[in-house]
Amino acid sequence: MGNKIKLFDYLSSQPLQGIYTIELEGDKRKKMRKRTAKIEVRFTKITIEASELSQGKAIRKLTLMMLKTIIKLFIMQIAYATEEETEPRSCFSEEEIECLELQMKQLEGKTEKLKNPYKSSDLKRYIWVIARLGGWKGYLSERKPDITTFWIGLQKFFSIIQGWILFRDVPHGNHDKLLFF
Repeated sequence: MGNKIKLFDYLSSQPLQGIYTIELEGDKRKKMRKRTAKIEVRFTKITIEASELSQGKAIRKLTLMMLKTIIKLFIMQIAYATEEETEPRSCFSEEEIECLELQMKQLEGKTEKLKNPYKSSDLKRYIWVIARLGGWKGYLSERKPDITTFWIGLQKFFSIIQGWILFRDVPHGNHDKLLFF
């Protein structure tokens, strides 16, 4: 890619590795019809010039972090769309599940319609929490949360869990000694 071609254009010219289709539900209120999204997977090995890098290791780490989030988003999207239960640990660690359980208490409403209807053995229970953090109202009668809602919710959750871990790891009785800058 030394000739300044754009990454998207370069990848578009690579051989097709696979095609996935996702059925998207419609919403009569927004006049959106049911439709099918097609995802084409293309990849290749690229070389980034050394002059464009500040640190190659940092870029690899950033890429892996982004990939982890993208995979988590796809797992959530697929699990929420299926009828059968999915193991929560396929997407979240034990520590994340513990934090999500605590967060759920804050997000559930007072009425039954705003209670999380899923069992703790189902990933949908924790996706419900992420969707609520992402701005979804929580009513099952309304449209289902989409990938953008999950992404916003995950961003908020990542901030919440960092603070929760920090607070949890401070010895009890020493919380007044925390310094905030």
